[in-house]
Amino acid sequence: MSMDENGRQPAAAESTNELFERAVQLHSRRLLAIARAIVGNRASPEDVVQQAFMNLYQHRDRYDWREAGGLMRRTVVNEALRILRQPRMSVLPDDAGDLGPSQSPSRHMLEGEAVLQVRRAIERLPENFRAALVLCEYEKMSYAQIAETLGASIPQVKTWIHRGRRQLAEMLRAFADQT
Repeated sequence: MSMDENGRQPAAAESTNELFERAVQLHSRRLLAIARAIVGNRASPEDVVQQAFMNLYQHRDRYDWREAGGLMRRTVVNEALRILRQPRMSVLPDDAGDLGPSQSPSRHMLEGEAVLQVRRAIERLPENFRAALVLCEYEKMSYAQIAETLGASIPQVKTWIHRGRRQLAEMLRAFADQT
């Protein structure tokens, strides 16, 4: 990129940077939730999102940042799947959250245990099942959007989601029977 007489980048590059920053601010929380749901305790979701942002930033001039949600979501999912394909990392404990004044300790413990069991079950799903299920259930994406994000066909996405749900139900059956 060329510089103007004052040593600054042209206005178009500044606009791209501003649009990129706005997109990051607008979508960060949602992207972090997606990364957390896909990688679970295998890696730090913050690192996944940060790496995705760095990759996008390096090539920011290639994209239209006015409608960046899909691009950013796709990049985070791809980075999360890349991380899952690497050798297993050490597991870090997950925060249980703060007790609110209206929650009893036993209710909080039971809810925390249920969340932990679901997360563990999701982590044990094959990566394609996990990614498709997370995008469907947590992101409320259509089959077509999921297929585009994961680079698969719509029938394949439907199969992954169906099989992922079935495997989750089987894994959680024993826990559900205990409560």
